[in-house]
Amino acid sequence: MHAHAHLAKPDLATIAQGALLDGFTLRDVPKGYLLSTPDSPHNQVLMVQSGRLRVYLAGDNRELNLSFLEAGDIYTTHTPTYVEAVVPTSIWLIDTPTFARKLATDPSVTPVMMRVMGRLLSNAVGLIEDLAFRGVPARLARFLCQLAERRGLRQEHGWLVPLDFSMQDIASLLGTTRQSISSLINQWGREGVLLRQSRRSLLVPSLDALRARCSPLP
Repeated sequence: MHAHAHLAKPDLATIAQGALLDGFTLRDVPKGYLLSTPDSPHNQVLMVQSGRLRVYLAGDNRELNLSFLEAGDIYTTHTPTYVEAVVPTSIWLIDTPTFARKLATDPSVTPVMMRVMGRLLSNAVGLIEDLAFRGVPARLARFLCQLAERRGLRQEHGWLVPLDFSMQDIASLLGTTRQSISSLINQWGREGVLLRQSRRSLLVPSLDALRARCSPLP
């Protein structure tokens, strides 16, 4: 699912020795800390060193998660989104004007940022496409397929997929309710498409069978 915006992940060890983090300040924030809001006066570029941030939109009665940012992910607060730490998190921060000068004067930084911005645009288009053209089952199937491809471990009887998101997190990412997600996962479990290994993992016996459920509605 594109709504889970998995941004470009440069190698942190390489970056730490290179030019990209020059000028950044490392900051630790606690769980629940709101790093940015649509009305924030300060525009910053951030990179996650450890932990997890949630990027979301909020209206009067609901929230829509756009992304969970993890180690190596880069983001800018110059967007109409909220950015919240969902676990204790360490982040590198730099103000946007300073980073813009950095981009202008250090050519080695530009390719990394171009990849990141291209991924951000792709994620936004994918989110719109999914919400407009795919039903909830297809959204969930795509989300789980991408999770398996990115983090899955090949097992003798399928792919073990770590599921370090709550049902509410997944529901918000996919623009639906927690009850709908739980019901689908239970249904697919009965059909043998998924096997619940624990509260934090699923076994996918066949990725092809899961992919078959990713098609948009006719």
